[in-house]
Amino acid sequence: MALPGRPFWVIVHRWAGLTLALFLAVAGLTGSLLPWFEELDAATAPAMQNAAPPRPGMAALDPLAVRAGLLARHPAARVDFVYLTRLPGRADRLYATWPDPRTGLERRDRPDWDDVFLNPWTGAEQGHRRNGDVRQGIKNLMPFLYRLHYSLALGPWGLFTMGVAALVWTVDCFVGFYLTLPPGALGKGGLWRRWRPSWKVRRPTSSYKLTFDLHRAGGLWLWPILLVFALSSVSFNLPQVYRPVLGLLGGQDDEALLEASALPSPRWNPALDFPAAARHGAALAQQETARRGLSLRPDGRAWLWYIPATGLYVYGVKSSADITQEGGGTRIAFDGNSGELRHVSVPTGAQGATTFTTWVVALHMAHVGGLAWRIAVSVIGLGITVLSVTGVLIWLRKRSARAGRRFKAAARPAPA
Repeated sequence: MALPGRPFWVIVHRWAGLTLALFLAVAGLTGSLLPWFEELDAATAPAMQNAAPPRPGMAALDPLAVRAGLLARHPAARVDFVYLTRLPGRADRLYATWPDPRTGLERRDRPDWDDVFLNPWTGAEQGHRRNGDVRQGIKNLMPFLYRLHYSLALGPWGLFTMGVAALVWTVDCFVGFYLTLPPGALGKGGLWRRWRPSWKVRRPTSSYKLTFDLHRAGGLWLWPILLVFALSSVSFNLPQVYRPVLGLLGGQDDEALLEASALPSPRWNPALDFPAAARHGAALAQQETARRGLSLRPDGRAWLWYIPATGLYVYGVKSSADITQEGGGTRIAFDGNSGELRHVSVPTGAQGATTFTTWVVALHMAHVGGLAWRIAVSVIGLGITVLSVTGVLIWLRKRSARAGRRFKAAARPAPA
C-alpha cells in the first residue's frame, strides 16, 4: 500500500496544529515558569513558606514529629505523605486530606485548606491554602499555573484533553519533520544542500516569510526536545495509552503495580505507624540497593507515602540509579501491617524502557542539568508558544490568499 502523498500530510499538519495551538500556547507559557516553581512559589508568600529557628542553635524537630503535632491539632485530617529530609530555610509542607472513613469521600465539614506550612523548629502552623484555588490570592498563583499547565485547571476532563493533545502532538512531531524535507528528498542525492535552507531564518523581506521561517526553523532546531516533551506529556496525562506501550517494550509501570494491589476496602490504620514504617523502609532500602549493586546517596530527599487503598507504604530515597538532584526515584513498597517487601523500583539501569521514561520525565520537569537546563526549558516553553502562534498566522495568511483567489475568480467576467 502506498503512503499518502505530501499534500495529505500538509493537511494533517495544518489541522493538528490548529487543534493544538491553544493547548500548546498555554502549556508553553506556563511551562516557561515552572522550572522556577519553588522559588516563585516561595516569593508569593515568604512568611508562609520560609522558616528560621526562633533562636540560634535550636535543634529542628523530626519531620514525623511535626506531622504528629499537626494531626493532634486536626484529628479529622490525614497526612499520608511526608518528606523525611528538608530544604534549607523552608517550612515543612504537608498535604492534608479529610476523608470520611466510612465512605472514603471528602468530608463536607472540612476546612478551606489542604496545604499547610509548619515551622520545623516549633511545629507551629505558618500558613494554609487550598492548593490551586487562585481565589485565595497570590499565594496560590504557582499551584494554579501548574494545574493550568497540565489540565487547563479543569480537573479530570482537562487532564484527559491535554493527554489527547499530547498524543496528537507526538504524531505531529513526525509529520512536521517530514514536511521540512525538500520534496522528493528520499529519492534524490544532495539532501543536505537542499534541506539546509529549512534550518535558517532568512533575512526578512516580508512579515510572512519571517513568520514562516520562524515556524519551520524553530521546529527543526527544537525537534528532539519537542518530541521528548510530547512523549512525557502522554506518560503524565494518558497512562492508559502509555502504560501498555511501556509494557510491550519491557518497561515497568509502578503505578499499575500499585493499582493491582488494591484492597477490597481501604486500610486506614495499618499496624506500622509512620515512625516504624520510616525505620523499616530505610532498612529495606539499604538491603535492596546493596543487593542490586547500588549505593544510597545522602544528598537527596527521602520521603514516605502510605496508600490506604492498597495498605502499602512506599519509601523513596536517592540511590546511585537516580539521575535527578533531589532523587527519591528509588522506591521500596512494603505491606503496612506485616512490613513484607512487595516491590522495588529503580529509575535507571534495570529496564531500557523505564530508563527512557525516567529521562524524558526528568528533562520535561527540568530535574536534571542544573541551572543551565532550567533556563533552557524556560526558553523552550516560550519557543513552543512561538511555534503555535506562527502556525496559526501562516494558516490565516494562506486562508486569506485562497479566499482572495476565489473572489477574483468569481468576479472575472465569463467568456463570451
